[in-house]
Amino acid sequence: MPEDTGKQRLFFALWPPPGLQRALAERAREALDGRRARRVPAENLHVTLAFLGEVDARTRECAEEAAGSLELPSFTLAIDRLGLWARRGLLWAGPSRAPEALPALAAELGRSLEPCGLERDRRPFRAHLTLARKAAGQPPRQAMDPLEWRVDRFVLVASQLGPGGSAYTLLREWPLHG
Repeated sequence: MPEDTGKQRLFFALWPPPGLQRALAERAREALDGRRARRVPAENLHVTLAFLGEVDARTRECAEEAAGSLELPSFTLAIDRLGLWARRGLLWAGPSRAPEALPALAAELGRSLEPCGLERDRRPFRAHLTLARKAAGQPPRQAMDPLEWRVDRFVLVASQLGPGGSAYTLLREWPLHG
């Protein structure tokens, strides 16, 4: 049994509604077309905005205050593309063109977390939902019929790693305005 350090593995994310999660899981099944892969359960599909890692209660509180200070617009996201990052074996879905508000949200959130001692990811933000891991071969098509999502909130999520993959718990949410 691992020792309880009082720390939690946290990240901020966009969490799709269940119907969209199920539709994306079905697209993954179709794209894999019987090929072997470890599909992500529909209820776990999300877009990561900022990964915090293992943090203590004080850092979590600071991160929640930072998230609450943001005043950013809601937006519509069209998920219309499938891809495979072959080196990592990740089948993903994402937008061919992200609305300006999406990378702005990720950047603002990252900046707001720096005073909490959390380092901002310096890599360019690539909005995607991981559909499957350990996937081999290219999916049969890159474009897909768009799935539209009105993004009006972002969430703080706790992740617990286990033998069957990650288990997620939504801890808190913040609205996007407009």
